[in-house]
Amino acid sequence: MAVRALALAALVAAATAQPKNTYGGKYKPGWNGEAKTPPMGWRSWNAFGNRITQDMMVQAVDAVVAKNRTVKGYADKVSLCDLGYCAVGIDEGWEGCGDGVTVDGRKTQHYANGTPAVNAKFPDIPKLVKYGHTKGLKMGWYENGCACGEHVALDKNYEGDIKMLHQFGFDAVKLDGCGAQKNMTLYAELMAATGQSYAIENCHWGRCTDSDDSSCPSVDWCPFNWYRSSGDINAGHSSWYANLQTTIRFQSWEAPVSQPGCWAYPE
Repeated sequence: MAVRALALAALVAAATAQPKNTYGGKYKPGWNGEAKTPPMGWRSWNAFGNRITQDMMVQAVDAVVAKNRTVKGYADKVSLCDLGYCAVGIDEGWEGCGDGVTVDGRKTQHYANGTPAVNAKFPDIPKLVKYGHTKGLKMGWYENGCACGEHVALDKNYEGDIKMLHQFGFDAVKLDGCGAQKNMTLYAELMAATGQSYAIENCHWGRCTDSDDSSCPSVDWCPFNWYRSSGDINAGHSSWYANLQTTIRFQSWEAPVSQPGCWAYPE
Protein backbone atom coordinates (compact mmCIF):
# COMPACT_ATOMS: atom_id res chain seq x y z
CA MET A 1 0.00 0.00 0.00
CA ALA A 2 2.85 2.34 0.88
CA VAL A 3 4.59 1.55 -2.41
CA ARG A 4 1.42 2.39 -4.36
CA ALA A 5 1.03 5.64 -2.43
CA LEU A 6 4.62 6.60 -3.24
CA ALA A 7 4.09 5.76 -6.91
CA LEU A 8 0.97 7.95 -7.08
CA ALA A 9 2.81 10.76 -5.32
CA ALA A 10 5.61 10.53 -7.89
CA LEU A 11 3.09 10.75 -10.73
CA VAL A 12 1.50 13.80 -9.15
CA ALA A 13 4.86 15.54 -8.80
CA ALA A 14 5.88 14.74 -12.38
CA ALA A 15 2.62 15.81 -14.00
CA THR A 16 2.40 18.99 -11.94
CA ALA A 17 5.98 20.05 -12.55
CA GLN A 18 6.26 19.42 -16.27
CA PRO A 19 4.68 21.37 -19.12
CA LYS A 20 2.49 19.34 -21.44
CA ASN A 21 4.98 18.60 -24.24
CA THR A 22 7.71 16.99 -22.13
CA TYR A 23 6.12 13.55 -21.96
CA GLY A 24 8.19 12.05 -24.79
CA GLY A 25 5.28 11.46 -27.14
CA LYS A 26 3.35 9.40 -24.56
CA TYR A 27 0.12 11.25 -25.22
CA LYS A 28 -0.15 11.11 -28.96
CA PRO A 29 -3.79 11.05 -30.13
CA GLY A 30 -5.22 7.61 -29.40
CA TRP A 31 -2.49 6.80 -26.85
CA ASN A 32 -4.89 4.71 -24.73
CA GLY A 33 -6.66 2.90 -27.58
CA GLU A 34 -10.02 4.57 -26.87
CA ALA A 35 -12.40 6.45 -29.20
CA LYS A 36 -11.07 5.22 -32.53
CA THR A 37 -14.37 6.45 -33.92
CA PRO A 38 -16.39 9.43 -32.61
CA PRO A 39 -18.02 8.46 -29.29
CA MET A 40 -21.79 7.96 -29.31
CA GLY A 41 -24.04 7.67 -26.30
CA TRP A 42 -26.31 9.47 -23.83
CA ARG A 43 -25.45 11.65 -20.85
CA SER A 44 -27.90 12.97 -18.30
CA TRP A 45 -27.22 16.71 -18.05
CA ASN A 46 -29.25 18.29 -20.86
CA ALA A 47 -32.30 16.20 -20.02
CA PHE A 48 -32.29 16.35 -16.22
CA GLY A 49 -29.55 18.68 -14.94
CA ASN A 50 -28.51 17.91 -11.37
CA ARG A 51 -31.91 16.38 -10.51
CA ILE A 52 -30.75 12.87 -11.41
CA THR A 53 -31.05 9.88 -9.08
CA GLN A 54 -29.76 6.34 -9.28
CA ASP A 55 -33.24 5.09 -10.21
CA MET A 56 -33.42 7.59 -13.07
CA MET A 57 -30.08 6.36 -14.39
CA VAL A 58 -31.33 2.76 -14.28
CA GLN A 59 -34.33 3.88 -16.34
CA ALA A 60 -31.95 5.58 -18.80
CA VAL A 61 -30.00 2.34 -19.21
CA ASP A 62 -33.23 0.49 -19.92
CA ALA A 63 -34.32 3.13 -22.43
CA VAL A 64 -31.06 2.95 -24.38
CA VAL A 65 -31.34 -0.83 -24.85
CA ALA A 66 -35.13 -1.00 -25.38
CA LYS A 67 -35.94 -2.33 -28.85
CA ASN A 68 -38.85 0.00 -29.49
CA ARG A 69 -37.73 2.11 -32.44
CA THR A 70 -38.66 1.64 -36.07
CA VAL A 71 -35.79 2.58 -38.37
CA LYS A 72 -35.71 2.46 -42.13
CA GLY A 73 -33.54 -0.40 -43.35
CA TYR A 74 -34.15 -2.59 -40.29
CA ALA A 75 -36.76 -5.35 -40.48
CA ASP A 76 -37.29 -5.44 -36.72
CA LYS A 77 -37.50 -2.73 -34.11
CA VAL A 78 -34.15 -1.64 -32.76
CA SER A 79 -32.65 0.07 -29.72
CA LEU A 80 -30.40 3.10 -29.56
CA CYS A 81 -27.54 0.72 -28.76
CA ASP A 82 -28.31 -1.25 -31.95
CA LEU A 83 -27.69 2.04 -33.77
CA GLY A 84 -24.34 2.62 -32.04
CA TYR A 85 -25.35 4.61 -28.95
CA CYS A 86 -24.03 2.10 -26.42
CA ALA A 87 -22.79 4.38 -23.63
CA VAL A 88 -24.63 5.98 -20.71
CA GLY A 89 -23.05 8.69 -18.60
CA ILE A 90 -23.89 10.08 -15.16
CA ASP A 91 -23.41 13.85 -15.10
CA GLU A 92 -23.70 16.50 -12.38
CA GLY A 93 -25.92 15.54 -9.46
CA TRP A 94 -24.24 12.59 -7.70
CA GLU A 95 -21.84 14.69 -5.58
CA GLY A 96 -22.13 15.09 -1.84
CA CYS A 97 -21.46 18.82 -1.81
CA GLY A 98 -20.39 20.00 1.64
CA ASP A 99 -19.97 16.48 3.01
CA GLY A 100 -16.19 16.61 2.76
CA VAL A 101 -13.51 18.43 4.71
CA THR A 102 -13.21 22.20 5.09
CA VAL A 103 -10.54 23.88 2.92
CA ASP A 104 -9.86 27.61 3.25
CA GLY A 105 -13.06 28.02 5.19
CA ARG A 106 -15.27 26.21 2.67
CA LYS A 107 -16.84 22.80 2.96
CA THR A 108 -15.88 20.56 0.04
CA GLN A 109 -17.05 17.32 -1.57
CA HIS A 110 -13.79 15.49 -0.86
CA TYR A 111 -12.98 13.60 2.32
CA ALA A 112 -9.67 13.95 4.14
CA ASN A 113 -8.20 11.04 2.11
CA GLY A 114 -9.13 12.72 -1.18
CA THR A 115 -12.00 10.46 -2.20
CA PRO A 116 -15.19 12.24 -3.30
CA ALA A 117 -18.43 12.19 -1.29
CA VAL A 118 -21.54 10.71 -2.94
CA ASN A 119 -24.99 11.98 -1.98
CA ALA A 120 -27.97 9.91 -0.82
CA LYS A 121 -29.58 9.93 -4.28
CA PHE A 122 -26.93 7.39 -5.36
CA PRO A 123 -26.89 4.70 -2.67
CA ASP A 124 -24.89 2.12 -4.67
CA ILE A 125 -23.00 3.40 -7.71
CA PRO A 126 -21.06 0.14 -8.28
CA LYS A 127 -24.42 -1.66 -8.53
CA LEU A 128 -25.59 0.87 -11.13
CA VAL A 129 -22.42 0.43 -13.18
CA LYS A 130 -22.73 -3.36 -13.06
CA TYR A 131 -26.35 -3.09 -14.19
CA GLY A 132 -25.30 -1.07 -17.22
CA HIS A 133 -22.63 -3.64 -18.03
CA THR A 134 -25.17 -6.48 -17.90
CA LYS A 135 -27.07 -4.62 -20.63
CA GLY A 136 -23.97 -4.41 -22.81
CA LEU A 137 -23.34 -0.71 -22.22
CA LYS A 138 -20.27 1.33 -21.36
CA MET A 139 -20.80 3.43 -18.24
CA GLY A 140 -19.38 6.89 -17.71
CA TRP A 141 -18.84 9.06 -14.64
CA TYR A 142 -18.45 12.81 -14.10
CA GLU A 143 -15.83 14.61 -12.02
CA ASN A 144 -14.48 18.10 -11.29
CA GLY A 145 -18.05 19.36 -11.39
CA CYS A 146 -19.67 22.75 -11.01
CA ALA A 147 -22.21 22.28 -8.22
CA CYS A 148 -19.86 22.03 -5.26
CA GLY A 149 -17.72 25.04 -6.09
CA GLU A 150 -14.37 23.61 -5.04
CA HIS A 151 -11.59 26.13 -5.68
CA VAL A 152 -8.37 24.58 -4.29
CA ALA A 153 -6.64 21.89 -6.35
CA LEU A 154 -5.17 19.20 -4.11
CA ASP A 155 -3.03 16.28 -5.28
CA LYS A 156 -4.88 13.87 -3.01
CA ASN A 157 -8.19 14.86 -4.63
CA TYR A 158 -6.89 13.95 -8.08
CA GLU A 159 -5.81 10.61 -6.66
CA GLY A 160 -9.11 10.10 -4.83
CA ASP A 161 -11.17 10.89 -7.92
CA ILE A 162 -9.40 8.25 -9.98
CA LYS A 163 -9.36 5.74 -7.14
CA MET A 164 -13.17 5.86 -6.97
CA LEU A 165 -13.53 5.89 -10.77
CA HIS A 166 -11.58 2.64 -10.80
CA GLN A 167 -13.24 1.02 -7.77
CA PHE A 168 -16.74 1.83 -9.01
CA GLY A 169 -15.99 0.05 -12.29
CA PHE A 170 -16.62 2.86 -14.78
CA ASP A 171 -15.40 2.71 -18.39
CA ALA A 172 -15.24 6.45 -19.09
CA VAL A 173 -15.21 9.83 -17.37
CA LYS A 174 -16.20 13.40 -18.20
CA LEU A 175 -13.87 15.93 -16.56
CA ASP A 176 -15.58 19.31 -16.28
CA GLY A 177 -13.87 22.68 -16.00
CA CYS A 178 -15.75 24.20 -13.04
CA GLY A 179 -13.92 22.63 -10.12
CA ALA A 180 -10.33 23.07 -9.02
CA GLN A 181 -8.92 19.89 -10.58
CA LYS A 182 -8.08 21.07 -14.13
CA ASN A 183 -4.79 19.28 -14.85
CA MET A 184 -5.80 16.88 -17.63
CA THR A 185 -2.30 15.45 -17.91
CA LEU A 186 -2.26 14.45 -14.26
CA TYR A 187 -5.67 12.84 -14.58
CA ALA A 188 -4.39 10.86 -17.58
CA GLU A 189 -1.30 9.74 -15.67
CA LEU A 190 -3.36 8.51 -12.73
CA MET A 191 -5.83 6.68 -14.97
CA ALA A 192 -2.99 4.96 -16.79
CA ALA A 193 -1.54 3.89 -13.43
CA THR A 194 -4.69 1.87 -12.65
CA GLY A 195 -3.89 -0.50 -15.51
CA GLN A 196 -7.29 0.12 -17.09
CA SER A 197 -8.00 2.12 -20.21
CA TYR A 198 -10.65 4.84 -19.83
CA ALA A 199 -12.36 6.95 -22.45
CA ILE A 200 -11.64 10.50 -21.29
CA GLU A 201 -13.88 13.49 -22.10
CA ASN A 202 -12.34 16.93 -21.66
CA CYS A 203 -15.14 19.41 -20.92
CA HIS A 204 -13.10 22.63 -20.59
CA TRP A 205 -15.20 24.50 -23.18
CA GLY A 206 -12.40 25.04 -25.69
CA ARG A 207 -10.26 27.00 -23.24
CA CYS A 208 -6.55 26.32 -23.59
CA THR A 209 -5.04 27.96 -20.51
CA ASP A 210 -6.17 25.84 -17.57
CA SER A 211 -3.59 24.56 -15.10
CA ASP A 212 -0.62 23.07 -16.98
CA ASP A 213 -1.98 24.26 -20.35
CA SER A 214 -3.30 20.75 -20.86
CA SER A 215 -6.87 21.62 -21.81
CA CYS A 216 -6.47 21.82 -25.61
CA PRO A 217 -4.66 19.31 -27.84
CA SER A 218 -2.15 19.73 -30.61
CA VAL A 219 -1.76 17.64 -33.75
CA ASP A 220 0.53 15.16 -31.97
CA TRP A 221 -0.45 15.54 -28.30
CA CYS A 222 -3.78 14.73 -26.64
CA PRO A 223 -4.03 13.24 -23.10
CA PHE A 224 -7.78 12.70 -23.50
CA ASN A 225 -10.08 11.26 -26.17
CA TRP A 226 -12.59 13.97 -26.99
CA TYR A 227 -12.82 17.61 -26.01
CA ARG A 228 -15.35 20.39 -26.02
CA SER A 229 -14.73 23.05 -28.65
CA SER A 230 -17.55 25.31 -27.45
CA GLY A 231 -19.38 26.62 -24.44
CA ASP A 232 -22.73 25.25 -23.29
CA ILE A 233 -25.59 24.83 -25.72
CA ASN A 234 -29.17 26.00 -25.29
CA ALA A 235 -32.38 25.00 -27.01
CA GLY A 236 -32.16 27.49 -29.88
CA HIS A 237 -31.13 27.07 -33.52
CA SER A 238 -28.58 29.90 -33.29
CA SER A 239 -26.90 28.17 -30.35
CA TRP A 240 -26.67 24.86 -32.20
CA TYR A 241 -25.19 26.54 -35.28
CA ALA A 242 -22.73 28.71 -33.37
CA ASN A 243 -21.47 25.77 -31.32
CA LEU A 244 -21.02 23.65 -34.45
CA GLN A 245 -18.81 26.32 -36.01
CA THR A 246 -16.34 26.09 -33.13
CA THR A 247 -15.00 22.79 -34.45
CA ILE A 248 -13.57 24.54 -37.53
CA ARG A 249 -10.47 25.76 -35.72
CA PHE A 250 -9.53 22.15 -35.01
CA GLN A 251 -9.83 21.00 -38.65
CA SER A 252 -7.29 21.07 -41.47
CA TRP A 253 -6.78 18.84 -44.48
CA GLU A 254 -3.01 18.94 -43.90
CA ALA A 255 -2.95 18.34 -40.14
CA PRO A 256 -6.32 17.84 -38.45
CA VAL A 257 -6.23 18.24 -34.69
CA SER A 258 -9.58 16.48 -34.44
CA GLN A 259 -8.74 12.89 -35.35
CA PRO A 260 -9.20 9.27 -34.20
CA GLY A 261 -8.57 9.04 -30.48
CA CYS A 262 -8.83 12.81 -30.02
CA TRP A 263 -12.12 14.29 -31.28
CA ALA A 264 -13.34 17.89 -31.14
CA TYR A 265 -17.04 18.16 -30.35
CA PRO A 266 -19.44 21.07 -29.81
CA GLU A 267 -21.76 20.89 -26.82
